[in-house]
Amino acid sequence: MTRMFKNTLILGAAALVAMIGPDRLAAQNFDTSGTAGVSGQYLFRYVNFFNDTSGDVTESCSLTGVITFDGKGSYTLSSTQLYDSAGSPTGSCSSLGGGTYGVQSNGMMQMDNPMFSATLYGASSQTVLSASSTEDDAYDFFVAVQAPQTPFSNSSLKGSYTVGSMEFPVSPAVNDSTGEALTHQGYFTLNADGNGNISTITLTGSAENLNATTVTQTVNGATYTISGATGGTLNIPNSNNSQLISGNKVLYVSSDGNYVLGGSTTGADMIFGFRAASSPSNALLTGTYFIAGVDADLSSTFLDAFYGSINANGAGTLLWHERFDDVIDDIAYDDTFSSSVTIGSNGSYFDGTYTTLVGFNGQAAMIIGSGQQFSLNIMVQAPSFTPTSSVWINPIGITNSANYTPITNAYAPGELVNIYGNFGASGQFDQTIPITTNLGGVQVLVNGTAAPVYYAGANQITALVPYAVSQDYFATFQVIVNGAKSNAVTVYADESSPAIYTVGQNGLGTGEILHSNFTPVNDNSPAVPGETVSVYMNGLGTVTPTVADGAAGPTSPLSYSDEYNAGDISVYLDDFVDNYAQANVTFAGLAPGFPGLYQVNFTVPTNTRSLGNGHVYIALNTDEGLTEMATISLSGFSHKSGVAEVPSRHPAAAVARAKLAKAANHPKRSAAGTKDVRRALPPRVVE
Repeated sequence: MTRMFKNTLILGAAALVAMIGPDRLAAQNFDTSGTAGVSGQYLFRYVNFFNDTSGDVTESCSLTGVITFDGKGSYTLSSTQLYDSAGSPTGSCSSLGGGTYGVQSNGMMQMDNPMFSATLYGASSQTVLSASSTEDDAYDFFVAVQAPQTPFSNSSLKGSYTVGSMEFPVSPAVNDSTGEALTHQGYFTLNADGNGNISTITLTGSAENLNATTVTQTVNGATYTISGATGGTLNIPNSNNSQLISGNKVLYVSSDGNYVLGGSTTGADMIFGFRAASSPSNALLTGTYFIAGVDADLSSTFLDAFYGSINANGAGTLLWHERFDDVIDDIAYDDTFSSSVTIGSNGSYFDGTYTTLVGFNGQAAMIIGSGQQFSLNIMVQAPSFTPTSSVWINPIGITNSANYTPITNAYAPGELVNIYGNFGASGQFDQTIPITTNLGGVQVLVNGTAAPVYYAGANQITALVPYAVSQDYFATFQVIVNGAKSNAVTVYADESSPAIYTVGQNGLGTGEILHSNFTPVNDNSPAVPGETVSVYMNGLGTVTPTVADGAAGPTSPLSYSDEYNAGDISVYLDDFVDNYAQANVTFAGLAPGFPGLYQVNFTVPTNTRSLGNGHVYIALNTDEGLTEMATISLSGFSHKSGVAEVPSRHPAAAVARAKLAKAANHPKRSAAGTKDVRRALPPRVVE
């Protein structure tokens, strides 16, 4: 969203908003134009864990081997090794031998789960694939690296690699039969000499049976063997029963020699690594990254798996989207938040809970937990894209206009979006209401419906997603400039995609919030207990009464968000010290007099001991998503807030959402409008 539009919209709203509360494209489906780009042999590792309603893992499985993609949508498995903690054939896990897959032009992919009748959702960066079965309530993680085209040898692994591991040596993962917790995690530098020898390893990590505190361990005598095109073995001698990483592991090296992947054939661990960075700094983390991972917060027995993406600005700020699967409460949703890092000269940053490790040229990174927060999350930079026509959409260049979250996030009816690419327009703003669908010869189609175009420039277009996208699972964007058509880019669609506008116009920090007298809420004029304020938003979806695309929100009657009418919008305030404090939402809908702008009115909690003074995060929750990026300034409470402008945190194991869901008794949508299943692959036939 352009800066001018934000300022004009929000400041203008202050004068009016009171405390009253063309032919359709064939593709409303998954785009498979990138499928041919994932072809040939990959080496993969898949882990899956079954859990009970208390969060205890009852069975763990792994599958390792060769996966061959035909470039046309089918894959086969070979040379597989299966582990099931419950034994075979009595256990629940087996290799299905193959399946189907599809990859979009932007790298987002779906593929049949190799073990179960489920779907893996994730992304391809060509060399590395990562995914999780988020829509099927599975606690799982899939990673694959492109296999060498010619046989490899020990000399193919040489130099320094940053390696991370999350390991469940026995099942259950949380507690074994004697009550001893054996979950391990850690990271180390692997220095390979090209002859099968590894220098002394210094392991850093935590284990439940080591009081879940960070420990450092030294291991000598590690070796490896690489032979042929399908991998080899890694041996880390076991000096004692409390060693963080040990034993014989399958070891895969990617075709370019930059990634390693592996795990035990008699366990359900995951090992992933990348070539170490030569000159690490924040500047290495730039652009869009695809991410996937698993987390286990054993302090609260909270388990999750996810896939998503991150937009990194090269200065240490990361804008996150996770398609998040809370596997205990059976909730899948979109989670958007921010974090900040300061990468040190050793290529790492520890924020008190998570360690971020950055790899070669910034092309990869990973996040490892600490203490009882067990995490292994891997980030791989999305591929760069070359324009294919004079009018061109960058396949990863569509964002929410309020918070600039990355491409894997869902897009909602009525949402204002930025589209980046090459358009050659002159930089024109629409000056009319309703907003026109043809601005100086520039048009945007979303699933074939003409979208209102607010701004058209040489490299950016800002448009409103038509309300007709409601109940569609995908949204396909296409730009037309004076009759010349762009490429089509498909993204996920959902009924809401909440985001709060901020004063800094970047989705971070102080939100665009007004007192009842229409003056801004800020450090000089904070909100107080019991006060009702208005926050201005994007992405709250369809409304009742309905309005035409691009039309202004009515004044009488007000147009309420259908999410609000269904009781699915909640607001919690988070000072990072106290428990989440719920605010009472009194209105959510279109801001009267303005097109494409949503307003949420909420009352600040009255309990002065429930929050801290200063900047407090706003966690806004809908049925489909949670956003926690913007802050509100408060006074009149009992102590100081614990938050900074951009938090140094990674809430991937979003206890936040779990708390919100449980506090609000938030149900999983199961009516006719369900959006929990996004599978677009052909029906699976399992013989």
